Amino acid sequence: MVVLLDGWWLAALLLLEMAFGLVWNREGLRLLRRPRFWTFLLTAVALGPFLIGRPDVVVGPFHLSREGLAVGLEMAGRAFGLTLAFSLGLGSLSLSDVVALFDRLGLRGLGFATALAVNLLGALREMAAVTWQTIRLRGGMRRPGLALRLFLITTIANTLHYGDAVVSAATVRAFDPNGGRAASLPLRRADLWLAALLIGCGGVLLALAG
Repeated sequence: MVVLLDGWWLAALLLLEMAFGLVWNREGLRLLRRPRFWTFLLTAVALGPFLIGRPDVVVGPFHLSREGLAVGLEMAGRAFGLTLAFSLGLGSLSLSDVVALFDRLGLRGLGFATALAVNLLGALREMAAVTWQTIRLRGGMRRPGLALRLFLITTIANTLHYGDAVVSAATVRAFDPNGGRAASLPLRRADLWLAALLIGCGGVLLALAG
């Protein structure tokens, strides 16, 4: 829907996502408190008038494009919608739910790998922050090129080490992603009603936009 809708219909979809988060999953809305997320979106909006379309508005020394502004807003809206949907989805699922979902689809090994990747996101964020602060406090910003290289190498190495440690822990506990009994994914009547509600709202938006 983020790809198919545009204009005010895209804005309606974003409002629908935020309403879903407020009612069912406020944890997923923590994304909106991160300054870097808004910096990314505002950068797309700010660069649009300079890079897209023919300049037709003069603001001081700048020649801007209204078409570029519209495209930048739409790009930022689509990025907002995709990122927020991903955040709400992850916030609604536990790791056991992810494994159980893939087990039901017959993809047991992929379920374990996906759960590991989801679990790694938070740890990766913390490791990257600690690495960056360590480099900065030791004066690494005096040589930005070297600092960036050290940051990337350290973050990648720590990520691989963390993933390997998790797999080793699972192996020690005799966990076999392709064997044993598949995890069950309980499906309640409320889940069906929620799915019907989301599909219905999506169908209405697509019908009105078309």
